[in-house]
Amino acid sequence: MFLIFPRLILADEYRSGKVPSGVLIASALQGLGYKIKLFVGDVDEATIQTLQVICNQRVTLLDPVLCGGQANLRWLFESTASPDCVNLILVNLGGRILEDAPFKVPKECMMLSEWLDCDIVPIIYSDASSTLTVRSVAEAIRQLEDGGKPVRAVLFRSIINNREYELVDREAGRQFTTFSIGSMPSIIERDAPMLTALCGDTAHQAALPLRSAAKQLMGMNQMINWAIFSALAQAAPNWGRQPRLSEPITDSGKVNIAVVRHPALSIAGDGTEHLMRVLGCNVIDVPIEGNITHNVPIHGVYLPHGLAYMALPKFFGNIYLKTMLTRGSSGSSFLFAEGGSSSILGDKIVLPEGRGEGRGFCVLPFNSAYKMPVFGNPKKMWARSRKANPLISGSKENIFGYASDGYALTQSGAEDECWQTVDAYDSQKTALDGWCNDRILATAMRLEPWSAPETFRRWLEG
Repeated sequence: MFLIFPRLILADEYRSGKVPSGVLIASALQGLGYKIKLFVGDVDEATIQTLQVICNQRVTLLDPVLCGGQANLRWLFESTASPDCVNLILVNLGGRILEDAPFKVPKECMMLSEWLDCDIVPIIYSDASSTLTVRSVAEAIRQLEDGGKPVRAVLFRSIINNREYELVDREAGRQFTTFSIGSMPSIIERDAPMLTALCGDTAHQAALPLRSAAKQLMGMNQMINWAIFSALAQAAPNWGRQPRLSEPITDSGKVNIAVVRHPALSIAGDGTEHLMRVLGCNVIDVPIEGNITHNVPIHGVYLPHGLAYMALPKFFGNIYLKTMLTRGSSGSSFLFAEGGSSSILGDKIVLPEGRGEGRGFCVLPFNSAYKMPVFGNPKKMWARSRKANPLISGSKENIFGYASDGYALTQSGAEDECWQTVDAYDSQKTALDGWCNDRILATAMRLEPWSAPETFRRWLEG
């Protein structure tokens, strides 16, 4: 049986400190009336949060390395994508380290193109010479087409003027069968807002320059052929249904998982909550601030990865949330805190940039330290069991995720870490992580449970 999922990958040549043009394109398409569903195809918390603020919708991380395999990624996409939307996947196209260095496309980009079986649009910077721009196009297309799927369209970014675009377009037309969707002028370029600014009360104000740029872009009908984005997405082949990798929880209608909500806890996307729903759980939103609107029993609590230190006083000011965590501290119910939110379950919390110290709920015996304000330089890895824990057991089980040197957990009691992490690219690099008590788990990693759905189901079900 086949499904229909209009889908398109926008592969941006990234530059430090600049907003990916795919963010502005997504906002412009939405403003032009297209229904879109958004994914980010590589670990990029700033892009995820920027999209969520500027497009006012949740974004799903769709990283092929973290998913642990093609079947897992396809099941995640199938369970999350919408047949009624243009499903846009934004990913890093790569670039050059130096001007005379080769253009390098990351493997995540090529894996997405192959596994999702859809068109990919490279978005290439064109603010240098036309010769260098055409060389970038040639090198990027060659690497992408090595995966077996032709690149049918390209978009030029930060073009200096129309004359330069004509030179680039003419030369590219001589060398490739790829056609140009158009060009984004340099006046559209915007600096990326600070991630911390997008996670606080001033998030929408921080995004105003991006909304302004997207509105400018919407009016440039002569420079960009907007209809082609939708046409390429609609041209994606029918989707072959992906068999489930885990069945729903037995008697699942009685499993209610509270997900703690705050803008600072949304930077990794909504993939974990989606898997909870796919496995049959009821996901109950519990805002750190505001009124509680549900009246159902809670069987577990999930604290999503994020910059939890930004909301630390609000955690302790929410009596309902304190009660839930206190009840869960016995270890008899599902309680999961990951990444930058794991500090909430620990003891001493060292805040970033010399801002002092705080205290967690002391559920587990570890201290935490935010060495920088954001979860910078993420490292992809997988974890294997070191001692008994509620998630992975035995030598044949593992789960993928990512972590950062900018955040760390250290032992504060007699108990030590429950698993070993292994670098996803360099298996020689290992470390220890994870603290648990029966069904309670806290980890410095942001886990990707879609890489191990059956083990995650087992933990949820208890």
